[in-house]
Amino acid sequence: MDLLECPLCLFLMCEPVTMSCGHTFCRRCVGGHLPSKCPACNVRLKQREVKGMKNNVLLISVVEKCCPEETRMKCHIQEKLKANEFVEALSITNDGLDLGKGLPDDQSLKVYRAEANWGLLRFTDALTDLDYLCCLRPNWTEGFFRKGNVLLEMGQQTEALIQFHHCLKLQADFAPAKSQIKKILEAEGMTVPEEVSCILQVVSEYLKEPCPITSLSGSQGPTHPEGLKHPPGEEGEGEECTSLLCQAVSFLPAAEEDEEMMMRKEEGHGRGIGKTLGVLTVSDFECPLCIRLFFEPVTTPCGHTFCKNCIERSLDHNLRCPLCKQPLQEYFKNRKYNPTVLLQDIMTHLFPSQLAERKQVHDAEMAELSNLTKDIPIFVCTVAYPGVPCPLHIFEPRYRLMMRRCMETGTKKFGMCSYEHGKGFADYGCMLEILSLELLPDGRSYVDTVGGSRFRVLKRGQRDGYHTADIEYLEDLKVDGSELELLQRLHDSVYQQAQDWYQRLGSRIREQINRQYGTMPDKDGNIQASSNGPAWCWWLLSVLQLDPAYQTTVLSLTSLKDRLGHLRLVLEYFSQS
Repeated sequence: MDLLECPLCLFLMCEPVTMSCGHTFCRRCVGGHLPSKCPACNVRLKQREVKGMKNNVLLISVVEKCCPEETRMKCHIQEKLKANEFVEALSITNDGLDLGKGLPDDQSLKVYRAEANWGLLRFTDALTDLDYLCCLRPNWTEGFFRKGNVLLEMGQQTEALIQFHHCLKLQADFAPAKSQIKKILEAEGMTVPEEVSCILQVVSEYLKEPCPITSLSGSQGPTHPEGLKHPPGEEGEGEECTSLLCQAVSFLPAAEEDEEMMMRKEEGHGRGIGKTLGVLTVSDFECPLCIRLFFEPVTTPCGHTFCKNCIERSLDHNLRCPLCKQPLQEYFKNRKYNPTVLLQDIMTHLFPSQLAERKQVHDAEMAELSNLTKDIPIFVCTVAYPGVPCPLHIFEPRYRLMMRRCMETGTKKFGMCSYEHGKGFADYGCMLEILSLELLPDGRSYVDTVGGSRFRVLKRGQRDGYHTADIEYLEDLKVDGSELELLQRLHDSVYQQAQDWYQRLGSRIREQINRQYGTMPDKDGNIQASSNGPAWCWWLLSVLQLDPAYQTTVLSLTSLKDRLGHLRLVLEYFSQS
């Protein structure tokens, strides 16, 4: 299939609309009779969504560039049809079919010709085109529906019923066909159920009754063509009846039809993708924001296309389309940034090497962002501690971007430092690991993090508005022998001092501390097991809410003995006060 063909009707894309799932269809295919689920990926679709979406601007320009003559002609025909100028529409269509035998999409002109003939009440001519097109495209639900409506206008209710029945077999949620079936059968005095499976069964039962089959000439054939039904009681009785009735209202002789369709397919294949898309260049697929080849192109409801990362960054600052300024609050709220599949397919087919290079650039950027020693992102806020929860409320655009990158790279880590005048942030900090991230509709987010390794800043920098740093990680110095024995006694003494202070607090204050920081950790069996020392020290420091400069000083210490000394002095101060 040509890439520019609509997956539903298999005609050249006309007014392409890209759904939120990333798949693109003609507006005429989804505008009036939208399937409940996307035919390509089964994602649920809503009629309201289609009405709010504008045509894909980039794909319109691609189709116009690849098929300029067809596009101009179809626009002209559509204008005439909308104005009910059916004679002019028919004339233009016939001229196009006569002059454009080699057009890549001359079949779709027959759709317009059928529409014009229908408008002029030339039902037989309309039926001839629709019958041919339905044979050529056996899964085109809309075509069988149109065919049924023409037959209904001709007074051939049974044949029309067959077409509507076939529509529901192709697309169970095709409401217009269901509505027409109900009208026909209720006019016959029958009760029609609501469930599609029951409707299909009722129609199958009805179609088992002998009925005249009308040919193109209007003469009636035998009421029971040979082989029309299985012997009574055999499986599949209703199916073959319906199938053969469909064949009976086909107006092309079988051999001629097969030969013509085969020729059409071979012609279409011969002038297909290569020739049609050959006029396109890489510059046709450049993102208007980063001016590079699209990477994960997404299309907004207003019909404009951007790289996924580019539009996300733009929406961090302004909830309007960067090109047409249409409000995108709902798009931002839903965050269905699914890549536009058709654009990806076209780029993959036409520019595989350029796309591979673009992916290499993206992967290199991700690898650079994944480095946890060089240019790590720094969140300037407060002092975080190893093993201690640190919930954050993210609302600034630069930090929204930072969090996205941490999640996209898979590291889920960033540095936390307190503010320091003259430097931007302190010389020492703590790595935070994202445990969960809750995105809010307005772009803010609640992020649950926990402290990890401590670090020292070697070099400061910036990236896209937020701070970065080259760092080296800190570890406590190990001691042994008599030094370890003295350290153990000091540790046990200060731990007991901390417990005594904690127990002297009122029960209400302890409950608040437990809710925010958890209960006080137990003593570690091995005080040197962790590179950061005992967990209870950091818990106590976070609870005490000391001056940030003093907190940073304690954070920077690589001697457990010195850290315990500071804690002893602090506890004595708090105990006295």
